[in-house]
Amino acid sequence: MKVFAHGCNINFQESVREMVISDWKRLLDKMLDQQEKTLFGKIDLEAKEVRVYGRLESFDYDEEGNRCTFSFQWMDEPKQEEENRKLEDVYLSHEASFDIVDEQAGPVHYRVLYITFMDEETGDETTYFFADEDGVLEPLACVAEFWQQVWELGRDIDFEMFGCSVYDINRKPCGCE
Repeated sequence: MKVFAHGCNINFQESVREMVISDWKRLLDKMLDQQEKTLFGKIDLEAKEVRVYGRLESFDYDEEGNRCTFSFQWMDEPKQEEENRKLEDVYLSHEASFDIVDEQAGPVHYRVLYITFMDEETGDETTYFFADEDGVLEPLACVAEFWQQVWELGRDIDFEMFGCSVYDINRKPCGCE
């Protein structure tokens, strides 16, 4: 079973917890149930790029087949598409949720989910986002801004070793008093 960190920032209250893909799927499925249109795409702040693939229809995974599948519909066409990734490449996930004042909707609570895959050979990361298309006037601005608030969460924690292991700055090296 693949275990990874899930960083969460809700109105600047940060936490990190252990996550498995079945729990992450439930989180995303709940989002899909609550929203009429869920934007799906990729974010890369180093390249200063937010790329929308379309509207997410479903997410599924196959542990034995080592595969994650995002099924989506293109924005401008009724064309179905799939994005496939290796399950073993799941690196971490994030949830960002903030109370904001939207130009059109006024005060709203807006939420974005992210999942990051890492290619072990190259070290390259690919981060996908999921956001309510109709929740705010500029959902992609929220996707980019929220990502800046959460992207670091959980990167210093490895749940796959022996439970949670994070560097303890108060720990003295062996032999020191």
